[in-house]
Amino acid sequence: MEQLTGYSAAEIMRKGHLASFYDIEVAKENMKKMRSDQFGPYGKLNPTSMTIKAKKGEEIPVTLSASLITIDGKEVGSVGVFTDMREILKIRKELEDANIQLIQSRRSPPSAAWPQGLPTRSNNPLSGILIYTELLKESLKERPEVLKDLQEIIDQTLRCKTIASELLEFSRKSAGKISFFSLDDLISKCLALLINKASFQNIAVTTNIDVNMPNLTGDMSQLQQVFTNLFINAADAMEGKGKLLIRATFDQGRSLFVIQVADTGPAFPRNAGTKSLIFSSHTKPAGKGTGLGLSVSQNILKIHGGQIGF
Repeated sequence: MEQLTGYSAAEIMRKGHLASFYDIEVAKENMKKMRSDQFGPYGKLNPTSMTIKAKKGEEIPVTLSASLITIDGKEVGSVGVFTDMREILKIRKELEDANIQLIQSRRSPPSAAWPQGLPTRSNNPLSGILIYTELLKESLKERPEVLKDLQEIIDQTLRCKTIASELLEFSRKSAGKISFFSLDDLISKCLALLINKASFQNIAVTTNIDVNMPNLTGDMSQLQQVFTNLFINAADAMEGKGKLLIRATFDQGRSLFVIQVADTGPAFPRNAGTKSLIFSSHTKPAGKGTGLGLSVSQNILKIHGGQIGF
């Protein structure tokens, strides 16, 4: 809240009040809702849109989730989780713009600079789940039969936070951000995003990656896009059932990484016409994606001094 509002905790506790940033009438209305069962479970406030005022006067859009704290049946306080909605609203606008671009791309040839994925922010609500579950554990510590289930909620929520972080890292716009990383780490991050998708549930994935390879130098986010596209294309070709093999070695003589992706789907005929076709735009039928995957992948690999073939 200090970062969000610009007020320090000491400033509010010593000579301020929550009303400095939280409209007192809105606060009263939210407390009334928590003490009623007409707006959700008694003692809970479902996510509610509102604004808070920063120290410098900025109105910040937020959502508030809250819960009453009771001890021995007596209400002693409340806890609230405020989620800053500014970035989420910005992302929503970007998604709308990207959707417009997608619609336009189906009417005219797309440029090579196809927009990269947009970030997804979900850590704040997951943090709220963790807070409420910890509160439940504290209030139900005399009931060991439910503690195991609550711990499972915590474990699975932490797992979701890890996946959300991977998604955020993958989708964040970072063109031109050069770093050093291992190929094994790159492939693992790509698979972590896909392995729980329904289209991968009946696909056996085998990786054979040389552990003695040097680190890569490049834009990790862009290269994740390349390999994720390849893995999704493989799943589509196998119609969600088969085997996916990923093999990677380092060619010392040419100082090049060699990555092979194979699947048990139907093969393309090896001729110049087919090779030209698969790297063109709009190769997929209507309703099966934009068909830009391999075209974009080819451009990204060229920027990194590599190439793609079959």
